[in-house]
Amino acid sequence: MADGFARLERTSFDAYNEGENLTAVIERYREREGHYPERVLADRIYRNRANLAYCGARGIRISGKPLGRPRRDPDGAQRRRGRADAVDRIEVERKFSHAKGSFGLGLIRARLKGTSKTSIALSIIALNISHIGRVLRALSSKLSTFWEFLPKIRKFAIVQ
Repeated sequence: MADGFARLERTSFDAYNEGENLTAVIERYREREGHYPERVLADRIYRNRANLAYCGARGIRISGKPLGRPRRDPDGAQRRRGRADAVDRIEVERKFSHAKGSFGLGLIRARLKGTSKTSIALSIIALNISHIGRVLRALSSKLSTFWEFLPKIRKFAIVQ
């Protein structure tokens, strides 16, 4: 998820621990964007020692509760940062829910792996096209407001 657009990084039907994929996803992000992300909003399964060490070495903050026994008195800054990450994580989960409910991601009943992967990819594409439509509608609204205001500006003389 970046700038409101969903990205399909990997699909697999094998029973495996997804936590091992984080380093590959971060490296693909660096190749695509030219820098490492500032933070990663990930599920709890991605917060293992290897991923925390990898992210820490590269200056990436990974969201979620720290490993080990919880502290008695977490400091205020850490609590606020955790709350902000949780709120931002809601946007990601909302996008999944939107894709499942509105774009058929939760209704895939294909029998073959290839067909299932195609259905998943088409749902993500439809989700992103919907986002582009919302952005264009917002831009159109702003431009129409500007065009309505433009004739009023012409009545004034600009003196330099």
